[in-house]
Order: sequence, then structure tokens, then C-alpha cells
Amino acid sequence: MGKKKVQQSDDDYGKLDMSSMIDCCFLLLIFFIVNATALTVSKDPSVTMPQATKPTDLEDAKGCIVVNVFAPAKMLETVQNGSTQDKKNEEARIRKMKESYKCQDITKIIFGVKTSAGEMKFFSADGLKDLEAFIKDEKKAMETMKVEAKQIRIYVRADARADWRYTHMVIAAANNAGISDIVFGNVPAKK
Repeated sequence: MGKKKVQQSDDDYGKLDMSSMIDCCFLLLIFFIVNATALTVSKDPSVTMPQATKPTDLEDAKGCIVVNVFAPAKMLETVQNGSTQDKKNEEARIRKMKESYKCQDITKIIFGVKTSAGEMKFFSADGLKDLEAFIKDEKKAMETMKVEAKQIRIYVRADARADWRYTHMVIAAANNAGISDIVFGNVPAKK
């Protein structure tokens, strides 16, 4: 018996191999997922946010330099004079601050930030020049990541009990660093 030759139809010659295109789509999907998670705002649980009657959500976290403003004296006061539940909550926040910022004296932690490299840093009230230098460095890092200058802004997450002068210091540091767009964080008021 002889071998039978299999002939290909004309339809088989026009087909494309889709596997390489699927691979490219998969890689693009991973790229966008990784970059989208990098644009989230890091929220420090040690900050008790002020309440607003008509808050709006932060629409786009891209370009935000987050500065947390703490009230360590008020936190310690709550631990000493607060109710049992308030003491527990405040002690947990203090423990978290000490772990996050690697500082045992929380009275030094007035400003808390997370660098673009993911490192947690803190600045004392005397460290305004250091805070300004940090904001300038973060601004430069964002500019190298092709974030437009008009998108770069400061996101202030100030504790509701924090002294206003600390928030004012953040505004001054941002201004000196060349950033005029400032967003203030808050939570909806309880009804």
C-alpha cells in the first residue's frame, strides 16, 4: 500500500499564529496591574482623620506626595486619661507608629511619609528643612517617572487633633519645594 499525501486547503495558508499576540496582551496586562497598584495612596492608620460634611474622593492618586501629620501629645494624653476602649485603640496606634517609623519616642514623630522606594520616614517639628528636601526629592523622582508637573501635588492626611501649625508647616514646605497644589484628606461625618 502506498502512502497517501495530505493536501492542505487554501484556508490553512491564511491563518495567523495568535500565541505571540496573546503573550503580548498578557505582558501588557501585568504591566498595567503593577503600575496601578503603585499609584495608590498609602494611608497611615495612626492618623485620626477630620470629618467633613460633604467630602469628595481623591479621584487620581497619581502624582500625590502623601504627608501624614500626627498629634503625638494628644495620643499620649488619651492613653493617660481616656476611656478603656480609647486607651486600647490609642496604644495600638502608638505601637504601629513605633514599628512603622522605627522610633521609640513618638513625640518626635510629627510628620510621617513613605518614600517612592517604599521606606517609611518621619520628621520632627524642627525638621522642616528636611521635610522640604524630601518633598523636592519626591518631586524630582516623579518628574523622572514622566508625571506631569501640574499633576504633582501634596496630599496632607492630618490627624483631627493635630495642631494647625504643623499642617501650615507642610504647606510652607510644599510651597518652598515648588508645589502649589495641596489636597487635604478627610472622612465623611458620622450621622
